[in-house]
Amino acid sequence: MVRQNNRWVIRASFIAVIAMGLFGFWYAVSVWMPMLDAIDLSAFAEGVDWVDTAAAIGEQAVQLLLGITSAQ
Repeated sequence: MVRQNNRWVIRASFIAVIAMGLFGFWYAVSVWMPMLDAIDLSAFAEGVDWVDTAAAIGEQAVQLLLGITSAQ
């Protein structure tokens, strides 16, 4: 049995999801201010292989997320 969906309901749901995503992004940007000066760029020197670069990017992402979610 094939179920027919109403296109207007799907479109309204899609618009609602996009709108709430934009609202969430605006709220996150206006409330949480990450300390960008805490990012350590010394790991990105010349002559570093891709494994060290990926590890450094991952570590900086973790530190950024910890800074964003920490209560101040």
